[in-house]
Formats: sequence, C-alpha cells, structure tokens
Amino acid sequence: MPADVARRVAAARRLAREGGVALYLVGGAVRDLVLRRPVVDIDLVVEIDADAFVRQLARALGAELKLHRRFGTAVLTLANGEHLDVASARAEEYERPGALPRVRPASITEDLLRRDFTVNAMALEIALAGRPELLDPSGGREDLARKRVRLLHPRSAFDDATRAFRAVRYSNRLGFAIEKESRRWILSAVDSGAADAVSGDRLRREVALLFSENGRAPAVREMVALGIARTIHPSLRFDAAVARRIRIAERLAASGEDTTWLLYLLTWMEEVSAADADEIATRLNLPRTSGRMVRRWPEVQRSMVHSATKSAEDVAAVVERLDLEEDSILAAAAIALPRARRRILAAAQSLGQARLEIRGKDLVAAGVPAGPAVGRALSATRIARRKGSIRREDELAFALKAARS
Repeated sequence: MPADVARRVAAARRLAREGGVALYLVGGAVRDLVLRRPVVDIDLVVEIDADAFVRQLARALGAELKLHRRFGTAVLTLANGEHLDVASARAEEYERPGALPRVRPASITEDLLRRDFTVNAMALEIALAGRPELLDPSGGREDLARKRVRLLHPRSAFDDATRAFRAVRYSNRLGFAIEKESRRWILSAVDSGAADAVSGDRLRREVALLFSENGRAPAVREMVALGIARTIHPSLRFDAAVARRIRIAERLAASGEDTTWLLYLLTWMEEVSAADADEIATRLNLPRTSGRMVRRWPEVQRSMVHSATKSAEDVAAVVERLDLEEDSILAAAAIALPRARRRILAAAQSLGQARLEIRGKDLVAAGVPAGPAVGRALSATRIARRKGSIRREDELAFALKAARS
C-alpha cells in the first residue's frame, strides 16, 4: 500500500491483529489502488459486529464516532479532519424499488456481491494476511482493464435506482464506458418507474455529486440517454446547444468564487417554464434558498437576457433589484450571446467589488419586517458600497437606517 494509505489504516490494522480479526480494505479505495489513482476515501470491513471494534478504534485514535446501527456502519472523524468508514460485512434485501435496504450479517464475499459495480466490489485483507491478497468475486479487475462500469446483477438498478446516477458519475470520472448489458438494465429499471420512487433528498444528492465533478456536459448527455434525466423533470433534454452552454458555465465558474452545482442545473434548465421550474425544485426537495433560486430562474433569465441587450448598467440594475446569487448571474451569462455575455460579466465584476457581507435575513433578525423595505435597504447599501461611502463593517448599521427611513 502507498505510505499515506498505510498510515491512515495503521491503528485499525494493529487493533485487528491483536484481536485476530480479519480486516478488509474495500470498495473505491481498492479500485483506486489498482488504477494507481490517489486514494481519497478509506472504507474498512470486518466479518464481526463492528460496534465493539470501532469503539476501541475511536478511543485509540481519539476520534469522534458516529454509529449507524441500522446498517452496521460507523464513521470516525479524526482530529486532522480525515474520515475512516468501518462496517460489518453485510448482505442487503430490498422490499421495493427505492426503499432503503434491510441488512443482515454476512461473509466478506456476500458483502462484495451486494455492492453497486464490479469495480467497487473488490477487497484486500490487510491485517492477518502476510501479504495482502485481492478478493475479486465479480471480475472487477478485468473491468478496470477494459475500462467499463458494470452492474453486478440485473436487479441492481431496480433495487436502488440511484446506482444509475452513480454509473454516470464513475463513467465520467474514470473515462470508462457503461457496459452494454448494464445500460439495458438501467433503461429497464427507469421504464418500470423504479427511479421515480427515489426520494427527493437522495435524488438531489446524486445530481449535486454529478455536477460537482468535471465533465458535466457528458454527464448530462448520459443522464438523458439513460432516461434518468426525466426523473428530475421531463423538460430536461440534451443537444449540442446544451453541451455548449454547460461548457461555457464551466469556464465561467473557474473564475467565480461562490459557485455551486446549481450553476449547472440552471444552465441546463435554460428553456423551462415557471411551472416546470417549480416542479424541478419540488422534485429535488431543494432547501429554501436553493429552491427560491430555481423557482425564480425563468424570470431571472428573461430579465437578465433582455437587460444585456442594452448595457452593463441595465444588467447591474436587474442584479441589484432581484438580489441575485452568483450561480444565477453566471448561468445567465452562459446562455447569453457573446456580446450580452460580456455585459453580464462586466456587471457582475463591478457588483462583485461591492458584494455585501449582509443578507436580507440579517435585517430581519435585527428587527426589520420581511418585505419590500429589506430589498430597498440592501439596494441602497450596495450603492453606498460601490461609491465607497461606507466600509464593509458599516453595512448592517447603514442598511438598518435605510430600512427605517
């Protein structure tokens, strides 16, 4: 093992050896070791009830321990911020598509065979074996060599339709193709409605993870091709124009400071109606601020594109009036024609120099009733900051005075 990985598992190996417990490094860590990629996440499995083992390990490491007894898993957070995941070997049964699984104790082989993809279904015994030996019951190493992402069995995407999104993510990250039979299984699961049963929270996490990695345009293409895009909303499509807008958004994000995955969702949503935007926010169960951004997007897009045909000053006025986040501004720039894009970016740059530290919620918390007065106060404060007439630390006092005048 690389020195960094050996260091991170040293205490667990020592404890396992002392107790005569087989300890397995599993999943993505093994995949990345085989590929000679940096190992980010460390996942360990023991063929015993992990509870006592992880409690001892947490004490030895001085780590914070979070147990998930329903699934026999635990997360240890070390003082340096690193995480260590430890689980009991387990098998899973799904009562219905989209449901969380019921688990039972199992052997390491059964544990590997209940996982999502063959490339994630490998393990190394790292405590008792004199020389770590690869356990690969489903042919994951061969699939790594062939550069393909393959589901372990035909029911996999029916049992957990989020695996379809993960297939896209791993394919994109590793530069692999999704194996043909696995594609058929995913399409069949989607056609059966299995993906529609996934909760909004789980769906949102998968989309956020996809859009948090590079290559968003190929990811969108695959989501549409596999039918999983329509589980977010039927209006979401893919063509050359969508790919171009997303690539532009990626370039713009490289110079942004506060962009999130929502930038790419908004860029993808370019042509949706207000009703569609509301349905997308609802389907993804977006938190309040994010949901508001998505629901307002059709209005924001129209206002920004229209103002950008005039001048950067008109754009700045729209940004101030609507109190837009950076994701919305850059998404509007990504879909605009080149001249309009330059005006939007120029306005964003000038406004960014006077971006406020305070938000509307700060005024409400200070006693200002929610309503038009909050927006007027924030607008007046931005203007004062742009003129240089107040300092950053004076924003709240100035805004409160403006709201009450």
